[in-house]
Amino acid sequence: MSSSTRSRVSTAPARGSMPRAPAQERSQQRVELALQATERLLLRLGPEGTSIPEIAHESGVPRASLYQFFPSKYAVFSHLAEVHLTYVAALLAARAQKLKRRDWRTVIRLLINEASDYYDATPVAGMLVLGGPFSRAGYLSQVAAINRIGREVGATLAQLETPLVLPKSPDAATLAVEIAFACMKFGYYRDSRISRPVRQQACNATVAYLAAWEK
Repeated sequence: MSSSTRSRVSTAPARGSMPRAPAQERSQQRVELALQATERLLLRLGPEGTSIPEIAHESGVPRASLYQFFPSKYAVFSHLAEVHLTYVAALLAARAQKLKRRDWRTVIRLLINEASDYYDATPVAGMLVLGGPFSRAGYLSQVAAINRIGREVGATLAQLETPLVLPKSPDAATLAVEIAFACMKFGYYRDSRISRPVRQQACNATVAYLAAWEK
C-alpha cells in the first residue's frame, strides 16, 4: 500500500460515520490496521470474499475488538468509501482553485478527468464508490459526498472570470455531478475503469445539461 493511500485510510472518520469512535491511541491504531487490511483483502478477494474474520486475521486485530467499531464488513466498506470520497472532494476543490480563468466547459472536462484518474489509479476507491454502495449507510454517505462536491462545483463555476451561475432549485450543480457520476459508474461496471470514450460521454452529458443556464 502506498504512503498516499495509507494517509487517506488513516484519516479520522467523520462524526457519526462509525458505530463507536476510538478514544485511545491503541484503539485508533487497531482501526487503522483494520482499514489497511481491508483494502488489501478487497484487492485480493473482492467485496464478496472479504469478511470480518478475514480482516481480523489479516490485520492481527482481535475480532472482538473489530466488532466494537464495525458491526459488519459493510460498515468497514462504508467508512473506507467515505474516506475516498472525502479525498476526491478535496482533490477537486484544490484543482478548481487553479481554473478560475478557464471557461466553464473546460473546467467541467478537467474535473471529470481528475476524478476519473483517481478512481482508475485507486482500485479500492473504484470498487467501493463506483461499484457500491453496499449498504444504506454507504448510500447515505455517498449522497452527502456528492452534495458536498456539487456545492464546490457550483461555487467554482460562479467564481470564474466568465461565471456560470446555477440555480439552487433545482440544485443544478449537484445534478450535474450526479450525471457525471452515473457515467463513471457505467464505465466501471462495463470495463472496471473509466475509459476515455466514457469520460467524453460524461463531459458531453454534463455540459449539455449545464448549457441551459449559460447566458
